[in-house]
Amino acid sequence: MKAQILIRSTAFGLMAFLLGGCQTLVRESVQTGWAEIPPGSTLTLNRSVSIQPGRARAFIVDRGSRSAAGGDGTSCVLEVRRIDEDEGQTIPPGEIPITRVQNYVALVSGRLPAPGLDGGVRFQLAGHGDSGGSQMIRQGYHFWLDDSHDPNLMRMTCLGRLDDPAYTRAPTLAEIRAVLGELATLDVVLPAGR
Repeated sequence: MKAQILIRSTAFGLMAFLLGGCQTLVRESVQTGWAEIPPGSTLTLNRSVSIQPGRARAFIVDRGSRSAAGGDGTSCVLEVRRIDEDEGQTIPPGEIPITRVQNYVALVSGRLPAPGLDGGVRFQLAGHGDSGGSQMIRQGYHFWLDDSHDPNLMRMTCLGRLDDPAYTRAPTLAEIRAVLGELATLDVVLPAGR
C-alpha cells in the first residue's frame, strides 16, 4: 500500500515538474486549438483589488460554474510577494504586462466518506492516506506579471475544476475571462488564424 502511494506521489511530482518546463499552450475555448501566449499580452485591473491583512492572495471565484458533482469550477487568485500582518493591501487599477505563462498542477486533498459516520466527509492530504483513495488535481496557469505596476504584485494563478486527473483540464481563456468578470480584462495576443 505504501509503495503505491510512493509511486503515485512520484508520478504526479514528475508530471508537475515536466509540465513546468514545457511550452505553455492555452485554448480560447473548448472548441478551439491550442496556442502559445506570445509577448504583448496584458491583464488590466478595472478597479482596485483588496488583500486582507495576513494574506498573500485575493480570490476570484466563478460560483456559477460549479459542477453538479460538487467539484470546484474555474477560479483565479491575484498573489503578492509580501504579506502585511497588520494592514490590508490594495492593488491599484491599471494595465499590467504578462511577462510569462507557466503550466501549473495543484495536488489537492481528496474528499472521502469516513466509514461509519453516515455520509460524513473526511479530508486527507494528497498522497498520504491509510485507506488509498484517489488524488484530486486542478490544472491551470501562473500568469507572471510585470512588477513595474506594483512591485509587490507577483502573479495571477487560474485553475480549472477539482477532479480526478483523467477528468480535469486547465481552464480556457473564455472561462478565465468569465471568472474575472468586470474586475479585470485579460487581453491575450494570440497568433492569427486561431
